[in-house]
Amino acid sequence: MAKLALVYPDFPEWRLASKAKTYLEALKRRKELQREIRDVLQLEIGHVPVDKYLKILSRYSTLFHFSEFNGIRNYKQLDMNTYQTNDLLRRLEEAERRADEAEREQRDEKRRADEAERERRDEKRRADEAERERRDEKRRADEAEKRQEEAELLTRRTTLDEYIAATHDLVASHFAVETDKDLTSKGPITNPRNKLCPKNLRPWPDFLEQQRTTLGALYGTFPVSDRRFESRGFLTGLGQRIAKRPISCEKTLEYFLHNSVEDPVREIFDQLRDVDQVRHEFGIGNGIVFENHPNVISDVAEEVVDRQASSIPPQTPDQGKDPGRIRPDQICVYRFDDELSTRRTMLYVSEYKAPHKLTAPHLRVGLHPMNIFKDVVNRKTIPTAADPDGRFQYHAERLTAAAITQTYNYMIEGGLEYGLLTTGETIVFLRVDWREPGTLLYHLAEPAFEVAAQSGEHHACTAVGQYLAFSLMALGPPGNPPNVRSQDERQRVILGLRRWAEDFETTLRSIPRDERYAPSGSSSGSLYAPTTYAGISRSPRVPRTRPKRWAQEEDRPGVQPRFGDRDDESSSDESLPPMPDTPTPSEPRSSSQSQGPRRSQRILGRAPRGEASQERQYCTQRCLLGLVRRGRLDAKCPNVLLHRQANLAAADHLIDRDEFLRLLFQQLQESLDHGISRLDVGGSRGVLFKVSLMAYGYTFVAKGTVSAFIRDLEHETAIYKHLEGLQGSQVPVCLGAIDLRDMGRIYYYDHRVYIEYLLLLSHGSPIDEAVRAGEVKRCLRAIHRACVVHRDVRRTNVLRNTDTGELMLIDFERSVVKGRKPLGNIVPNKRSWNGQRKGTTASMYSHVPGDANYEEDILQAGVEFPEKDVFAVPAACAYKPRKTHVAAGMAASFKTVPTSG
Repeated sequence: MAKLALVYPDFPEWRLASKAKTYLEALKRRKELQREIRDVLQLEIGHVPVDKYLKILSRYSTLFHFSEFNGIRNYKQLDMNTYQTNDLLRRLEEAERRADEAEREQRDEKRRADEAERERRDEKRRADEAERERRDEKRRADEAEKRQEEAELLTRRTTLDEYIAATHDLVASHFAVETDKDLTSKGPITNPRNKLCPKNLRPWPDFLEQQRTTLGALYGTFPVSDRRFESRGFLTGLGQRIAKRPISCEKTLEYFLHNSVEDPVREIFDQLRDVDQVRHEFGIGNGIVFENHPNVISDVAEEVVDRQASSIPPQTPDQGKDPGRIRPDQICVYRFDDELSTRRTMLYVSEYKAPHKLTAPHLRVGLHPMNIFKDVVNRKTIPTAADPDGRFQYHAERLTAAAITQTYNYMIEGGLEYGLLTTGETIVFLRVDWREPGTLLYHLAEPAFEVAAQSGEHHACTAVGQYLAFSLMALGPPGNPPNVRSQDERQRVILGLRRWAEDFETTLRSIPRDERYAPSGSSSGSLYAPTTYAGISRSPRVPRTRPKRWAQEEDRPGVQPRFGDRDDESSSDESLPPMPDTPTPSEPRSSSQSQGPRRSQRILGRAPRGEASQERQYCTQRCLLGLVRRGRLDAKCPNVLLHRQANLAAADHLIDRDEFLRLLFQQLQESLDHGISRLDVGGSRGVLFKVSLMAYGYTFVAKGTVSAFIRDLEHETAIYKHLEGLQGSQVPVCLGAIDLRDMGRIYYYDHRVYIEYLLLLSHGSPIDEAVRAGEVKRCLRAIHRACVVHRDVRRTNVLRNTDTGELMLIDFERSVVKGRKPLGNIVPNKRSWNGQRKGTTASMYSHVPGDANYEEDILQAGVEFPEKDVFAVPAACAYKPRKTHVAAGMAASFKTVPTSG
């Protein structure tokens, strides 16, 4: 066909096919005829019948178009002589030769056609191979480009939207609950005994709208296209690690939430604070921190728990010991107020509940409008096993009410408006309207189901997106600190609330295990369905023009200002970072640190929180010493005019220490917001306040502590009394103590930090780096002469006396007096208004040989402070205190310690 197509290029395909068929048939007949002719030529011509011979010739001529044979019709016309026969043979041979040539030509033509076809196929094959190679090359280039893009996608920083989406897709999506019952925690969900309980539980009606508005304000100010956040590669690895730890208890839940939600939110805030407009708009300060370590004097800290369970006298704590028995189910979220200090403001409290204890169906059916005491605590009817749905809802309501009661309790004690409860799978956002504090508002969020239900933008539905919006909401309006309520307002609310008195641990354990899960095959399956808010738009409401984030609610008729009902006198409930052994001064904090400051700088002239009167300066040492000794006023005291009152010519103090303590007790009983403000520094035994007696202007420092460490401060008070002759020079002036328990008050300092006792001292200034060991040793020798061994000589426990310029030693809670046995131990049998316990003697004496010595103080001073010279004083040459002074000091102490401050 291909060859004929070359010869007859104009022929259609069907004619070429017919021509090819005819050609093949003719070729076949020619070959047959050639065979017959060869057979005839092998015989003598005479023996061949003429008719057969002519027939062969006729067939041969017809096949090869021999025209000379076409006219022969009658074999009789042929002359069959030899000449004719030879001529015929010659013609036959010539015809055969031409036939052979024609056949050879055809073979050559066929060979050339075959070669052309082969060349064409080779050319096509080479073209195909080239095309395949081009495609392979393009595929390899595309794959390389894709790998490069994927690598770049994994390693490059992400935008805000990309980061929020990636934390959900790559990290939070690995949420899994341990299915092996033997590996899950067996403890009760919570024990809300004696916890403050809300009266009413109500839905938070405008939560989603506030969420959209808050995120919209953020998107309107933050450059969302900037690549500022962690890469997808980092988040992928993080998600792979999280996937290896299914949640079996609150501790593993803490690990999951810290990595998948809290740390990403903190990372976002670290970037937000770098944008001036955002930092101002939301009052971000120096960022936020999710603090999962309790304050060292909180009621769950290890040393506090140990102290409450034992009667071991004060000892220097083991510096290598873990700082506390951490409750993994409680997290506090703080804002660092500025870059130059560690002052923090609590934004909200977060409670963890393991998802196998408080399940999602529990919250779905247990959260609904209710009067908790009427509908849960004092419920009169209990569904039976015949009603599995009703019985499950009964258990769900009790578990849910118990869990949120604990969160609510810490919100009220902390003076907070916001809080949340989470199981990792679900989040219950909580809010207290302090105009109606007995009502707790709630919003149930299930991020995984909400994201799946959104067909459009879903960033606001993720756990990170919702935590971010909630944290921004808790920051409060621009230009104002978070709305932490005053101590007095908390006290009023607490007195008006009831407490949860049921032993919930026993109740929970009494619930059969098969009743702790939603009934299978229930006809009420829709009750247990996830909450998705599918029909509600979740996209951030970005303003076209950037108005203030918070509407001026006071301009709306009939609506009280949401944030305008704060007490301007409030002393916000903010936290200290983890503290060292003794209160320490403030130090600058980097964004990656949460360690607290050291303490001696605590007496810096930093602005305290509270009313304007608290801005007055501290009284001088000489002034307060005159008050204690009923002496003369110090004309150099910055508050001398207030001390004199209307008598401007008065030279002596108008009141003595007893009257001073009585008036201060009365002032604090009336208000813990007026005349007292936090200094936001502290240590392992207490925290510091700036206090003013408002009636006479006396301004000083108070060291507050919790009930577990009251005896430490009583011990320190006794030491100060023993060093009465050195007060105002080598040690601060001790004004006495106030026991808040005697007035039925508690200062809610931080999460679970309940200040109940105040030691009142004069103010000292921080020392600088120029202080040398020799100067410290001179101060130590002064107290050694009074037979006191300090036992905690550190830079943080040395201050500068601004009156004399000399050094002062502080923090004597671990100190001892070298001498004879004490008359007795401190026994808390009776309290008076001045905070002292009557009829007891402080155990401040060391009577066991070698358990405390002066040389240790001197050697420690040489370690803590640089020496002026390289010569060390031999131990044999150590200063020995005078016995006469020892006896006098001990006698004075025995007479005065039991009844004075």
